[in-house]
Amino acid sequence: MKKIIFLIMISFISLKSMAGDGDKFFNISGGWQWKNTVNAVVGLEFEGKYHNAYELYIDLATAYDKCPVCNKVCSDSFWSYKTFGIGAAYKPTISRGKNSNLRWRFGADLGANRKGFQASIDIGLEYSYSFRNGMQVFVMQKNDFVFWTRDHFRNGLLVGVKFPINK
Repeated sequence: MKKIIFLIMISFISLKSMAGDGDKFFNISGGWQWKNTVNAVVGLEFEGKYHNAYELYIDLATAYDKCPVCNKVCSDSFWSYKTFGIGAAYKPTISRGKNSNLRWRFGADLGANRKGFQASIDIGLEYSYSFRNGMQVFVMQKNDFVFWTRDHFRNGLLVGVKFPINK
């Protein structure tokens, strides 16, 4: 009996356990931003020590207006001003609960719009809730300061899902 208890204790000591640190996620989110913009973000998130995270993402957005011909939002006026950007974000943890995490989100991206080059600085908050299988649901409040574009400031709310890729 002592040998079995000793083997169990040694196996617990030698096994690697990280309590969520080092997780990797594929995330996808979408939502609406002020100034009539629909936004989608696809990214890879790498969780570091103390639940802080880094994210590489692609940001796709379209700003829509009413059509001058039909005086409502139609397919031509909806897709009239598309933008995209490729960027990175650092997400330090503000508060950590049993299954939830509240983080700041600081990032920047470079991309293009219909008229040429654009760059943006992203600042916001992200609240995520973890399920038993490792999947997470999150809400992201996002503020974009965009340079060399039609709308220089956008803020809004995006909702998304994170799928674990290292479990």
